[in-house]
Amino acid sequence: KADKGGGSKTRRFILRGTLLLILVACTGFIFLPPKGYIPILMYHFVQPEKVSGSLYISTGDLNRQMWFLRTFGYRPISIEEFDAIKSGKLKPKGREVLVTFDDGHETYIQYAFPILKRYQISSINFLIWNHVLNDGHAGSMTLEEVMGLAREPLLTFGSHTLTHPVLSELSVEEARVQIVQSREMMEKALNRKVEYFCYPIGAMNEEVMELVKGAGYRFAFTTSRKSLKGKPETPFSITRFKVSSQDNLLFFWWKISGLASYTSRANGFFRQLTAYRLNGKLSVYKPRYQFA
Repeated sequence: KADKGGGSKTRRFILRGTLLLILVACTGFIFLPPKGYIPILMYHFVQPEKVSGSLYISTGDLNRQMWFLRTFGYRPISIEEFDAIKSGKLKPKGREVLVTFDDGHETYIQYAFPILKRYQISSINFLIWNHVLNDGHAGSMTLEEVMGLAREPLLTFGSHTLTHPVLSELSVEEARVQIVQSREMMEKALNRKVEYFCYPIGAMNEEVMELVKGAGYRFAFTTSRKSLKGKPETPFSITRFKVSSQDNLLFFWWKISGLASYTSRANGFFRQLTAYRLNGKLSVYKPRYQFA
């Protein structure tokens, strides 16, 4: 009898724990992300079938993710609306999401854009401009394709430099050419302002950020929080979440819910407390640029 009573208590404990977990999960699903937090998704290449590699995603997965956003009340916004919110010109309504693509690859026009258009989801695509001019070098979209897409209201183009170098490894003048000339050439070809920049492989430092700001860009995007190396995020070092073929819808929700961001921030905070990668010295970092 004692064993039976103990087993009954265990089952009740497991049942209550399960119900509590379900309640917490449902609450999080409904109320996350918190108002004002805008997750930024980073995509690269889209293929009809699943392909291994962290930069690839299948059309089926992308379709399910965009369906998820539309079905469960998320608000995919344009880069212009993101700009207005971050600049304090527009108040967030809640559950905003920004979709970004890097490299201007031909799979964007072939596979990604039709899906985005089906769900009426805006995106920004960061172009490697010399690849575009060189008849679609390295799988890039051609100039003709870019010119055609430039008329689409759901798409904005940003700069990803001229040739995709690691900017932090270049001289100041070499980096300036990549940052400034890519913008000038794009604006001349597209006949519109190019106000947003993306660092190749997320690599930047204070000098590079200063060049980006001086070139007239309004915002610049990096990759994950690891690229910040413990420093705060600024308008010229905006982090994003990479979406890949390994992400099912649960992990996708984890990234857009804000939970992934909070755990990453907490990890960075505790690393700083233990002087991780700071040569045993703690110091307060003061960013040059701050959001409004």
